[in-house]
Amino acid sequence: MSFSVIAALGNPGREYSATRHNAGWIVIDALASQARAVWKEESRFSASVAKITFGGSSVHLIKPLTFMNDSGSPLAAFLRFHRIELPELVVLHDDIAFEPGQLRLSLGGSAAGHNGVASCIRHFGEQFVRARLGIGPKQHPGQDLADHVLGRFPDADLANLTQHIPDFIKNLEILLSQGLPAAQNLTNRKSPSP
Repeated sequence: MSFSVIAALGNPGREYSATRHNAGWIVIDALASQARAVWKEESRFSASVAKITFGGSSVHLIKPLTFMNDSGSPLAAFLRFHRIELPELVVLHDDIAFEPGQLRLSLGGSAAGHNGVASCIRHFGEQFVRARLGIGPKQHPGQDLADHVLGRFPDADLANLTQHIPDFIKNLEILLSQGLPAAQNLTNRKSPSP
C-alpha cells in the first residue's frame, strides 16, 4: 500500500489554532514547515494544499477549510480530482482516548464519536488510515465534549504534544516508506516519555 495524501482535520481561524480539535493541524503544519512546503488555498477544494517529498514519495498535504463537521466534502473532492484511491489516504485527527503525546495508527473502523471522521466516512467510506493524536479525556465527567475539544490545550499538554511532533513525523515517514504494520509495531506499543 502506498500513501499519497496526508490530510489533517481541524477548524480554520486563529481562534482555533491551539485548540485540542486542531491537534492534526499542529502536526501537519510542523511537517510542512520541516519540508519547507508552502500552503496554497485551493478554493475548488475548500482546502489548503501543499506538496512535499516525504518517506521516499511525493505526498499531498491537505487541510480542509470547511470546519471540522464537514471535513469529508473537500477531501472527497480532492481525491476525485486527483484520482487518488482511498487506501492512499492518511487522516490525522485528535482523539480523546489517548493522552497528549500519544499517537495510534489504525485502518478503518467507526468514527468513535468524532464528527470530522464521521464526515469523512459519509463522503468516501471508512477504509483509510487514521493517525489518532491523543488530546486527553474530558477534564471531568460532566464537561460537554464540544467544550473540551474546542478548548485550548493547557500549557503542559501543548508542550507534551509539541515535544512529540518529531516522533509523530518519523512514525508517518515509516508508515509511508515501510507500510502500516511496521509503523503500528513502533507507534502503537510506544508510551510517551514524561
